[in-house]
Amino acid sequence: MRVTSSDADKLSAAPPKAWVAALVFGSNTGLVRERADRLAKSIVPDMSDAFRVADLGADVLRKDPARLGDEAGAISMFGGRRVVRVRDATDGLAELFEGFLSEPLGDSFVIIEAGELTKTSSLRKLFEGAKVAAAIECYDDRPEDAARLIRETLGATGWEVEADALAYLADALATDRRLLRSELDKLSAYLGKGEKGAKLTRAEAVMMVGDSGAVEIDELADAVVAGDLKLLDRLIAKGTESGVSWTGAVGAALRLFQRIGAFAEGGGGPSWGRSSYYEQRMQAQLSGWDHARLVKAMRVLAEAEAQTRLTGFPETAIAQQALTQVAMLKGRR
Repeated sequence: MRVTSSDADKLSAAPPKAWVAALVFGSNTGLVRERADRLAKSIVPDMSDAFRVADLGADVLRKDPARLGDEAGAISMFGGRRVVRVRDATDGLAELFEGFLSEPLGDSFVIIEAGELTKTSSLRKLFEGAKVAAAIECYDDRPEDAARLIRETLGATGWEVEADALAYLADALATDRRLLRSELDKLSAYLGKGEKGAKLTRAEAVMMVGDSGAVEIDELADAVVAGDLKLLDRLIAKGTESGVSWTGAVGAALRLFQRIGAFAEGGGGPSWGRSSYYEQRMQAQLSGWDHARLVKAMRVLAEAEAQTRLTGFPETAIAQQALTQVAMLKGRR
């Protein structure tokens, strides 16, 4: 079964009883982890329960394929359905999971986490076509998705969000779902229970998240897009002192360039309630970037992000070099 982004949150929180497994995949690693956690907690509320939760890396299954059946067929010592989690899965495990789905063992729920998978991926196609399993897509939140989550989260505490504040928060925090959740939790704790008619203004939103690591990352991305090398140098120094995630910084810059590229190709896309603010911001950031430079910038950032995640080299040096290299592209002719 294929689960699109619009249904993913609902089905992750309450998966159908017929499902024996779910593949959670996509480019947004924070969202992959959040939805996998939701699926797991719908079966086992306490994820520290070692009798009901098994956590396997994909490398374990490559070396010992029988381990999947052993864990899925195991019975909890104190009763209750078990969860088997498989991390970092790739197409190389498609045949193993095909065998499991054709003859599921036990009543365990198997949750597989993977990165971005193309439409031709054998693993993705297997789960999309299964009757007893699902493939759940996890891509970067669009500004309107982030805006909806912001309204829902703060609305639950009695706060309305003014349009300018919503636009600011959605643009600043939409890069990664886990980051968005974390910042919303902080905002909710700081604001407390809102009285009738309580509204969060843009100035208040800027004040409350303006000094956070999330906004430092966004400031770095903005400086790169602007080609402002002096500002970028200052922000790199500030980020180094505050312990910013350099993998996150490269990822934020990459996502921003992807949004700008999509805007350039689609002329801005559909309105989501604050279209003039969003479109003006995108148009300003697009200035000075032609198609060739956008493509090169995204390639450099994507390679750097992969290197910071997958190699043993220091992420700081890789990320800072990539950010500076891309910022310099804007000034070249």
